[in-house]
Amino acid sequence: MNVSTHSLIHRRMKLFVEFIAPEQAKREKLKNQTQQIKDCIERHANDDGYTIISSVNSGSFAKKTGLRRYMQGDSEVEGQDIDIAFTLEDKDPKGNTLGCLVDVFEGYLNACWPESNVGHTRSSATISFEGSKNRFDAVPLIKTKRLNIQKLIRRNNEKRQSSVKKQTEFIRKRSDESNDIKGVVKFNDCLRLVKWWRYQQQSNSGIFGNDENDKKVPSFLLDLLCAKAYDELKVRATYIETLARWFGYLAHVTRNREEILFNDFIQIHSDREQALWKVIDPIDDLNNVVYNWKDIKIDELADWFENSRDAINRAIRYDREEDDNSSMDCLVQLFGSSIKTQSKNL
Repeated sequence: MNVSTHSLIHRRMKLFVEFIAPEQAKREKLKNQTQQIKDCIERHANDDGYTIISSVNSGSFAKKTGLRRYMQGDSEVEGQDIDIAFTLEDKDPKGNTLGCLVDVFEGYLNACWPESNVGHTRSSATISFEGSKNRFDAVPLIKTKRLNIQKLIRRNNEKRQSSVKKQTEFIRKRSDESNDIKGVVKFNDCLRLVKWWRYQQQSNSGIFGNDENDKKVPSFLLDLLCAKAYDELKVRATYIETLARWFGYLAHVTRNREEILFNDFIQIHSDREQALWKVIDPIDDLNNVVYNWKDIKIDELADWFENSRDAINRAIRYDREEDDNSSMDCLVQLFGSSIKTQSKNL
């Protein structure tokens, strides 16, 4: 279904894409705060005898797939976290093999900013500065003998293979490739739309939710699903047409539990443990991102994709019929009331 780049629905989506991206004016401040965190942790780690090889931005901030924070009406979007990955030599000051350093990093942040909100996740020490709604995640990684491959040790001692460089490259490669496709639609912006859509769907779900203790659809899973949809379908001339095709494809893949694999970094894949569905980490093919998912979660995600595919196609049909209110109602179903607010002057 072709959609004109002059259509109202495309102009609405184009404005919304610009709105959901983090505010450019705040990026410089975030960079400065990031550097302060790097300096704090590197200084304390050096004093304690640890060797930090590198500290680099990672996650959605580095991939340019982050979202602005927006907590109004029925839209509950936390905004992007700023991840900083610290790679350390694999020995502690006594020559012992390093274990998890999340609690150590948390202590460093507390020492530098005792009045700020410091905490932790399974994999990172976290800080939110006073007066700021952004959260910074300091992730300790351990050097391995393999080039650009690090070891992540979580607070429960679970170990994962990781690569900050390759994870960023995986997304940015597709964004760069989409830049060469005629039109304004870019892979990373479509991924932003899907992440924003995830929050709206979670707000109406009985399985997932947006509250702190609710189960959530991980951003990393959406990275992989969108990458697979892009690999199969690329992008079209309009955002709405691209998402219509992606959601249709992902509805089929999810409902039928089709295995998702990538050959970006691994050509011959290892045998994997049995699971209801397999979405495989492109850097660590022993890591099935949905290994623990039961039917109820998979079916809920499939329902989201199916319902959203249908809502998008209704929105396109109403737009062609110049029923602008009905078209907007469908978009609100997908993205929340924020899209209506941002489109009110069109």
